[in-house]
Amino acid sequence: MIWQSTNHFQRNRENRPNMNRKPDLTQAQLFLDDAWIEEAAFVSRQWHQPRKFPDPVLKPEHPWERWCPSLYGTVLHWRGKFRMWYTCWTRDGNQPRTAYAEGADGVAWEKPRLGVCEFGGNKDNNIILDAVAPRYIDDLTVIDDAGDSEWPLKALYWEGATHDWKKQDWGIYLARSKDGIHWDRSPGLVLPQWIDRFNAVSTKLNGQYVVYGRSADLQRGMGRNGRSVWRTESADLIHWSKAKLVLQRDPEDPVNMEYYSASVFPYEGLALGGLERMHMSPDRLDTELIWSHDGGWKWERAPKRPAFLSPSSDRRWDDTWVCLPTNAPIRRHHRLWFYYSGRSGAHGSEYPSNHGAIGLAFLRMDGFASLMAGERKGVVVTKPMRWPKAALHINVDPRRDLASHPGFCTGELRAELRTAANQPIKGFTWDDCVPFTRNTAAAENAACPAIWKKGKCARDLAGKSIRIAFKLHDAHLYSFRSKP
Repeated sequence: MIWQSTNHFQRNRENRPNMNRKPDLTQAQLFLDDAWIEEAAFVSRQWHQPRKFPDPVLKPEHPWERWCPSLYGTVLHWRGKFRMWYTCWTRDGNQPRTAYAEGADGVAWEKPRLGVCEFGGNKDNNIILDAVAPRYIDDLTVIDDAGDSEWPLKALYWEGATHDWKKQDWGIYLARSKDGIHWDRSPGLVLPQWIDRFNAVSTKLNGQYVVYGRSADLQRGMGRNGRSVWRTESADLIHWSKAKLVLQRDPEDPVNMEYYSASVFPYEGLALGGLERMHMSPDRLDTELIWSHDGGWKWERAPKRPAFLSPSSDRRWDDTWVCLPTNAPIRRHHRLWFYYSGRSGAHGSEYPSNHGAIGLAFLRMDGFASLMAGERKGVVVTKPMRWPKAALHINVDPRRDLASHPGFCTGELRAELRTAANQPIKGFTWDDCVPFTRNTAAAENAACPAIWKKGKCARDLAGKSIRIAFKLHDAHLYSFRSKP
């Protein structure tokens, strides 16, 4: 069952978001937690990792990126092209800068010679932001600011020389651009003395620009629990709210693990995040999926804290350090595309042992977690919801083993619509439902409509308060949504 003990059941009930608010049912309703679940029997929540493309999609090639290109940056599909802004280091690792790449299909990337910044006595390179040594630029988020026709792209980046706390000229700077290549850096320093591992959200979150990072408060003794994640927000990118601590390690975490950073993105009505976890011994970094129902203030985590993105287990370019960029996954070919940064070394590794590149991994739409039932039939009953004038679409995979052939579907799922009092509605029972016996992954939004006998559709119950009861075996239920 989902709840593994009475105490766990009670804790989940207390932490559930208030579903009395009106949810947007046109967006996918995920099963990351028990927010929608009123009853459940003989199902278990399964957590899924994206499948990695076997080779890096962007490798170190030039002297200015010889140490390793890193996705302390952003990937967007913008104005008809895939565009990547990434951090790179020279061989000595002491002078990071920002470079640019672009591509038509997101797998093959080009590094155009842009003539913007000088390196090695000429501008024949793809560097777009640099600083005069001993200062350097590290960490960058490109923000797709569609509401600003004059400057549609903004960038927040870290610049400084050393962490000399007596100086005031280091921290997070602001730049703006019309094309993503040429940047006006005149806005300057906007978040003084923020430490150099930060991520901004690459689009507005609830109408605000948002930064997650390490505030200077960490240096003033407020980070006694190790590296942690702070949040600040702004309406104009110039004036920022007082930083608030939103994530720090707790007793469920290993003693020698800290939170290196968090990259956050909006997804189907939620804020999702990749929590970059630094394991101190051995020195290794992976990424955990976190989520928020309130726009990224209060964060939820899976009870057993599984990794969403793990270093490769064999001796490869990404076997020690993996993390996500600042952007949301890109929806492409019925899947979510996650670009990620990988390295074969961590802190203190000298060239060439700290080799790295940028990779790509794929996940089913809404495929972060599923409710799974095996041979024994499982049941999930939702809380009541006011149903719109729309069909019910369900994202389901009726396979027991997700590694089997995509068409080897041995299970099924049926949906029953019930009254708010949990009574089956005539004509919408499990027996009336046309069973889901095919994987819906290739459908739009990876979801297909539920149909009942005599052509009945959930649209017929528009305006009524209903529950959805799912019955499944040998199947994975990922999400549901309405579709007019």
